[in-house]
Amino acid sequence: MFIIPDFLRGFAAECSPEARELGLLHEHKAIAKRHRRVQASWAPHLEASRAAIVEAAQLCPPDRRRRALVIGAGDCLDVPVAELAAIFEHVVLADIVVGAEAKKLARASRGRVTCEQWDASGALAGLATVKATLSPADAHLYFARADAGPPPGGEPDFIVSANCISQLGLVPGHSLPAYEKDKQVPERCAKAAAKRHLEWLHARPAAVRILLADAARLDVGPDGKLLKRDTLHERFGLPKPDKLWRWDLAPIPEWSTEFHRVHEVGAWIFN
Repeated sequence: MFIIPDFLRGFAAECSPEARELGLLHEHKAIAKRHRRVQASWAPHLEASRAAIVEAAQLCPPDRRRRALVIGAGDCLDVPVAELAAIFEHVVLADIVVGAEAKKLARASRGRVTCEQWDASGALAGLATVKATLSPADAHLYFARADAGPPPGGEPDFIVSANCISQLGLVPGHSLPAYEKDKQVPERCAKAAAKRHLEWLHARPAAVRILLADAARLDVGPDGKLLKRDTLHERFGLPKPDKLWRWDLAPIPEWSTEFHRVHEVGAWIFN
């Protein structure tokens, strides 16, 4: 399999100026690099994500399989693109950064799959214009008041929010000068963006929706002993997930030389 070198990845990606400025392109490249380093550790999580998406897609009635929308498609590591294209007439892969891998899948689909550069938070364009002068107290308001607008490609019959809800505000929040004055800025931005994203999803009851998101963050010692556990999904107002599995996100020494960073990933299905 041909792998795009890191120095070419940024040129191959389609990305808005504000997404570059607010750290989204850097995050896109960082995810790809980590996946290559710890591919075996990520494999069970990616397989579980793809299986959950296919299972949820089957809940769409036969007469409601016109269009599927994948939000946060990224490089489609956790998205079963071929399987979705076999179920739906059209699959839209949407993300703020459209990478070469997604575009390659679209080209191979003969029109059944398309890519859309889209800001699921609806906040980035406005945020970028005031980035330099934004106060720590006001940063999260750009996400709380944002409107992502209509779904790219039209109203879908099936929506996947693919492991992106916790990152919508977190990544841009870290890029703001306000972060240097108040280290809680990214966390407040993350909560505000997640709440708006859930409101956007719930505003589309005609579609079957599956949300994949971090349910908990664990620090696990080399001996397998649990050192720390932070519940994540409750801060977004989510109930217990319909499905739950572990993601060995950063095995030693990726994140730390003292512990493995493990996430519990949940799948919430709304239909």
